Order: sequence, then structure tokens, then C-alpha cells
Amino acid sequence: MRKLLLGLGGLWLRSLRVEWLYAANPPSRILPAAALPERAIILLWHEHLPICIRAFARLGIHVLISRSADGAWAAEACECFGYRVHRGSSTRGSLEGMRALSRALETGNARAGMALDGPRGPRRAAKPGSLWLARRARAPIVPVWVEAKACFRLNSWDRCVIPWPFSKVVIRVGAALFPASVEEIAHAMAEAEPLRPAV
Repeated sequence: MRKLLLGLGGLWLRSLRVEWLYAANPPSRILPAAALPERAIILLWHEHLPICIRAFARLGIHVLISRSADGAWAAEACECFGYRVHRGSSTRGSLEGMRALSRALETGNARAGMALDGPRGPRRAAKPGSLWLARRARAPIVPVWVEAKACFRLNSWDRCVIPWPFSKVVIRVGAALFPASVEEIAHAMAEAEPLRPAV
């Protein structure tokens, strides 16, 4: 049953039509080369995780996923899409997992992905882990915002966005920066969000 559900989830994610928006460039079906430095920490909100698994697939991005039962599903899904998974959470194995991400960034041209408010929220409340990682690895952060008009939301703490199959999703990629504080990171995430009421 687990393999069946993961297979169906993979088909759903692959059906999504991804469009990229970066800086002043026109919308593109291909991620602009300048959008992601060779060494960077890609930041997103937890509610956008499923879409970002599809959007940033096959880039060899290192991710930290909880050691919980739910995290096991996410880890397997990420591995299917070419991510390099490290297990840890805010309560168990956090430091070990963060150090693994740091080593990956420090030892070569690698990218890491993080949910800024994960794994337990509060929703859209920036946590300090990304700042620690950026300072330790001396790598910039890249804020990401996701838009999906044809979707519904789960009744979860993050109100996770679930697009309908074959629908279009837009990934807005902000400018890379070396943050000095968590507040600066939160501001960068807000800058990546289009000017419209939050949902």
C-alpha cells in the first residue's frame, strides 16, 4: 500500500505544470540559471513543500526531514525525486541533521532546502535554523514563494497547498542574500510574496 500511495503521489506531482518567475525575467518553463547560486540555501514555507518537491527535483538538493512517521513518507518521496535526504527534527537529531547540511554546503558546490517554519510551526513564523546554517556554511539564502490558483488546502497547522492534477504552479524565486538576522530572512520571504492578501 505504501508503494502504491507513493507512486500515485509521484504521478500527481509530475503532472503539475511549473512556471518560474525570477527578477525581471519573463515567466519561463525552465529555471533561470542565475536564480540559484551553486552554493545556496533554498527557503520556503512548509505549506509549499509538496509543490517544491516537484519544482526543484533532480538538482541534488540536500534536505533535512523529520524522523517522525510522517517524515518517513516525505523522505521516501524526496529520494524518488533526486533529493539527498538527511533525517532530523526540532526535537530529535536536529543538530546532527543541521551539521550534515552544513558539511554538504562546505565541502563543495551544493544546495540545501529548508522549510523556514517547519516542521511544526507556527505557520509562516521564521525559525533561526536557516540563519545558523547560512553563517556556518557561509552560503546565501534564496527565498521562494509558490502560487497555485487551482488548489485546495489541508486542515493542518501549515494549511498545506495541494494543487489539482495537471494544474499550473508558479514558483517565484527571490534574490540571493547573506542574512544578518532572522528578521531579515522573514523580510526577504515577504518580498518574494506577490502583493495580495495572504490565504
